[in-house]
Amino acid sequence: MKTILNNKHYFYLLLALVGGGLAFYFALLGIMEHKGNFNSMEFIKSTWTENQYAKSLSMDFWTGTLAGTFLILVEGIRLKMKRIWMYLLLTVCVAYAFGFPMFLFMRELHLRKQQ
Repeated sequence: MKTILNNKHYFYLLLALVGGGLAFYFALLGIMEHKGNFNSMEFIKSTWTENQYAKSLSMDFWTGTLAGTFLILVEGIRLKMKRIWMYLLLTVCVAYAFGFPMFLFMRELHLRKQQ
C-alpha cells in the first residue's frame, strides 16, 4: 500500500493522458460528423438541452469543474507553485479531464521537492 501512495503521481499522469486523449477522440468524431467543422452550438445543445439525463451529467460536470478549478487556485497559491495559470488554460483549451489531473500530477511532484 505504501508503494501505491508513493507513486500516486503516476496515476494522475495516466488520468491526464487518458482524459485528454478521450476528450480529443470524441471531439474529433464530432467534427467528422459535422463534415470537418466544430459546431459549438450543436455541442452546447447536445449537452445542455437535449434531455434531462444530459442536463444531469452537465450539472454534475460543471459543479465538479468549479470545485476543481477552485482547488487549482487555492492549492497552487498555498504551495507557491509556478505557472498555475497554465493548468487553468489547459482545462479550457484542451480538456478539464486533462488539465486537472495534470495539475494533481505536478502538485505531487512539487510536494516531493519540498520534502
